[in-house]
Amino acid sequence: MKPEQGKENRLARKSWASWLKDTQGNLSVARAFVAILLLTLGGALVASAVGVGVWQTAAVTAVLGAALIQGLIIAPLAGDYEAQLKARQRTILAGSTVDALTRIPNRRAITSSVIEAMSYANRYNHPLSAALVDLDLLRNINRDQGRKGGDKALQAVAAVFSDALRMPDHAGRYGDEEFLVILPNTTLKNASKISERIRASVENAGFQLNGKKIPVTVSIGVSQFHKGEDLERFIARVDKALAAAKAGGRNRVVAERRAAAKDSGNNRAAGERRAKSTQV
Repeated sequence: MKPEQGKENRLARKSWASWLKDTQGNLSVARAFVAILLLTLGGALVASAVGVGVWQTAAVTAVLGAALIQGLIIAPLAGDYEAQLKARQRTILAGSTVDALTRIPNRRAITSSVIEAMSYANRYNHPLSAALVDLDLLRNINRDQGRKGGDKALQAVAAVFSDALRMPDHAGRYGDEEFLVILPNTTLKNASKISERIRASVENAGFQLNGKKIPVTVSIGVSQFHKGEDLERFIARVDKALAAAKAGGRNRVVAERRAAAKDSGNNRAAGERRAKSTQV
């Protein structure tokens, strides 16, 4: 087929498809019915012209009509419905704030919460800490127990937060195997204690799959917010502490050293100021 002929055929199909739709872009059932009727009658006339009998003509007409109904009504309707369903699902997912698997806030929601907490900490000079909780060796769990086993392990970790965290704290799924925990009005020292409570709760949860106990542990990195820093820098420091926890053998809590040093320095400076004030 020549390129010009292929282009003409595509234009013809496009024109035909456009004619079958109404002004809103939906399939016009009336136009499709008229098209089926005309094409079916045309097929019957051709069958009669070549001397085919009545029954053969009826059979040809029925087959032709069924094919036209499938091609002009059923298939387009099914395609339109599927496209609308996918568009609706995309819209729902885009506006959702809950992770479908763990039923806790998703990355979008927990990121919004940490930005709000940072703004509050900046404005009122209150301490703020955050922790990244990473499910240890999720890839191995998926390999040994199947994807369903990995999903169950993630759900088990998410379930721990409701008991291990305090009322103002927030936790959400931040990545495939990571959870972000926001700890308002919390120093690095107290955040480390809360993180240790999370770690121990996960380890002692007794996760089971198909009646068999599966060891599930988490590594946790903790850091305290520095006034004036942006989200990227804050999370990068928390992630650095998490990397140290994983490098140290996993199933442990590591607080970012620079944050700890700064916190210690602030406490030391406050102590010196109190001492001077006492002397005066």
